[in-house]
Amino acid sequence: MKNLVVLAILSVLIVGCSDFKQKAQLKAVNDLQAKAKRLNQSFKASFPDTLSSMRQNMMHMEIFLKNHVVLDSVDRSYGSDMDEYKETRNKIGTINKQYVVLKKAFNEESNQLKQLENDISNGFGKRQRYDDYLASEKKNVDKLEKHTNEFIKAINQIKDKYQLLHPRLNALAIKFK
Repeated sequence: MKNLVVLAILSVLIVGCSDFKQKAQLKAVNDLQAKAKRLNQSFKASFPDTLSSMRQNMMHMEIFLKNHVVLDSVDRSYGSDMDEYKETRNKIGTINKQYVVLKKAFNEESNQLKQLENDISNGFGKRQRYDDYLASEKKNVDKLEKHTNEFIKAINQIKDKYQLLHPRLNALAIKFK
């Protein structure tokens, strides 16, 4: 009888502790989901819908200048502006590829976090590995944050270069029309 009471008390303590751990794990998953959602919104908001038209404008400007501007000597500032302009246009293609990769990564991470939340709340899978899974997902969200920040920085650099160089080159093109 005494052993039965001790066994019952131990089982209640174990169940109580696992429930406490489950709540902490669910909170950690919810925090990761919220962070991933904020990052995804920031990522989507930073991507300008005018990026492809910027690229088109840049291509047309380059072609026009190559075909119509014939100078006896090339001004260094014009040459450097054209080089930067072309590099900036080429970066847009890279940005588009990064956008696709990041968009896919956000979708996969969202699905992983939903699955982990479902597993933890229902007690599926290997309970003893939940903390490892949480640590892994935290690393993934941190990587997403790093790549999102780099992406936003690259977008801002492209916009700044475009706003600086396009008016200069457009003014030159107007002279030769």
